[in-house]
Amino acid sequence: MATEQPHWRKNLEDAATHRIPGDSVLRWALLALLLLAAVLRLWDLPHIPYTHDEISTLVRVYPTLGETVTKGVIERDTHPPGVQVFEWAWTKVFGTSEAAVKLPFILMSLLALFFLYRFTFAWCGGNVALISTALLATLQYTVMYGQIARPYAAGFFTTALLADQLTRYLGSGSRRSLVGIGVAALLSAYTHHFALMMAVFMVITGFFLIPSTKRKEYVIACGIAALLYLPNVPIFLKQLGEKGLAEWLAPPTAAWVPDYLWWIAHCSLYFAAAWGLLILGSALLRIRRRDNIGPLWAVTIVWGLLPLAIGYAYSVWRAPVLQYSVVLFSFPYLLIGVLAGLRHMRPSWTIPVAYMVAAISVFTLINVRKHYEVFYRSKYEAGVKGILEASKNPDRLAIVEMPEEIPAFYFKQWGIDSASVPFVNLRTRSAHFVDSVLSATTAAEVFYCATAGAVPENLVRIQQAFPFMMERHEMVEGQTFKFSGMPNSAKLNDLSHASVVTPEALKGEGWNVDADLPSSRDTTGKSGLAPKTWDLAGHEFGAVFEHSVFDLTSGENDILEARMDVMSAAPGSELKLVMELMEGERSTFYRTSGDGPALGRSTLFTAIPLSDLPEHGLGARLKVYLWNPGGKAARVTSIGVHVREGNPWLYGLFQPLKEPLLFP
Repeated sequence: MATEQPHWRKNLEDAATHRIPGDSVLRWALLALLLLAAVLRLWDLPHIPYTHDEISTLVRVYPTLGETVTKGVIERDTHPPGVQVFEWAWTKVFGTSEAAVKLPFILMSLLALFFLYRFTFAWCGGNVALISTALLATLQYTVMYGQIARPYAAGFFTTALLADQLTRYLGSGSRRSLVGIGVAALLSAYTHHFALMMAVFMVITGFFLIPSTKRKEYVIACGIAALLYLPNVPIFLKQLGEKGLAEWLAPPTAAWVPDYLWWIAHCSLYFAAAWGLLILGSALLRIRRRDNIGPLWAVTIVWGLLPLAIGYAYSVWRAPVLQYSVVLFSFPYLLIGVLAGLRHMRPSWTIPVAYMVAAISVFTLINVRKHYEVFYRSKYEAGVKGILEASKNPDRLAIVEMPEEIPAFYFKQWGIDSASVPFVNLRTRSAHFVDSVLSATTAAEVFYCATAGAVPENLVRIQQAFPFMMERHEMVEGQTFKFSGMPNSAKLNDLSHASVVTPEALKGEGWNVDADLPSSRDTTGKSGLAPKTWDLAGHEFGAVFEHSVFDLTSGENDILEARMDVMSAAPGSELKLVMELMEGERSTFYRTSGDGPALGRSTLFTAIPLSDLPEHGLGARLKVYLWNPGGKAARVTSIGVHVREGNPWLYGLFQPLKEPLLFP
């Protein structure tokens, strides 16, 4: 007959007597895992590039603390001011190099692992504590966010500290742990709104778990923390009124949770199988032993599941906020809850299982998720380096499409005089501006860096002026290109499925031209060899292309592109080139070439990136057609459609990586 397990309070009391619970073998095993975690996070520290969010934080650090809070948080941020204030103080002392800025956040993520180990040991014993630490030490989830100097690593630390201090207070009743609860709760509240939510849930849970004789001092300590948070309440209410991140974040769909779980498993069947065995073993052992670990299951639901459920519901019914990053703080408690049954596993299996799980996790982190290849390649660094190289080549024009503050940040970071490195930034610029830049330049080559969200037609416009692609490189949320106006041996081609229609009896697959659309050739020129054109005067439509998207594309992130060459158009012409995705008779996506054609010869472009569309548009039918509202005079010489190979790593940090890269 199995021996009866000690009451959960007795377990907490025993664990609270040790700074590092467990026997010497378990402690050494923990140390090895913490060292592994440190190596994974500190690998090539000086060259871990900044993310967009980190640069956004640093450009909002002002000379004074007051300006940093007012201009950097209240006016421009959606997070509490804690991390921004910390960055202001830290960078004043240690500077803004990647290593200096990231190091404290990496250390916080490592300390969080230790506190979570102590928390788990107190509630579930050494088996679960070591195995969960092995996972938290090696998952891309915790490794990547531990390397980013943002509220995620900080909130991971503060909430772990709160869980640890609350547990030790329940076990010992010490005033030191009570102070730790207040400090950790306050830090969590000033770090991230989801960390604040976690702190509230933890504090409320603690009130029902502590002995009644301790509740008065507990309420006083938590009340002091709440009073110290009051200065941030106006900021919190203002940020709450901004209704989330709807400008760039979509509400979660039914696929959000499965995608999240698949990402946690490193998008690997082997690692998913290992997860499945751990969870199944935990469930079977719990059923077999009729396990009861007191309030741990309630803690798992309130601390682990409830923040996810609230974030999902808020994102669906009010405004999008749910991302993998914001449920990082609650993830460890879900993990501990589903693995809690492993406390009944034979102790001799603990270290082999923990190390085997860690080995699979590290292998898939490096070889499946390719973390150190993907995360360490910065689109912004590549773009700014392309600007610098172009400045040394008088025949090369540098064009980028990225937030205005990014080049300025790197110029300052690298000590470069911005006046010495001319470039053109297309962010927020019109199509006419792009055309004017391309027509005015005398350069023989163009370097182009496009980040996620770039106007897709700009790439087509650049290649129209500089037809020969010399280089193309893929990065997460960005690409770089080099084009030439002259053919060369390094020419690359990323286009496929070209289909063109012209009045010259050339009609590619999928095109249909109205039989009554007149065509003629201008014979007034000296050579008499002007191309044949369609005369659109009095015609609203005339030529249409239709084809299944599934049959056109080979990749989920491909780009559908179309162009229309216009010989001439009457002043005020509203002639447009339209691309539309259809499901049956219902239009699911619609995009036009924008403003009407310029006077004289011009080309209209339109493009649809499939990367952000539901199901990547693969269930739809592509429809491309000319539209001449008002029927004003215009002459068109050709319309063409083609598919551009997409960037398979566009969202590679959070989606399965598509391999191999055709343009590494």
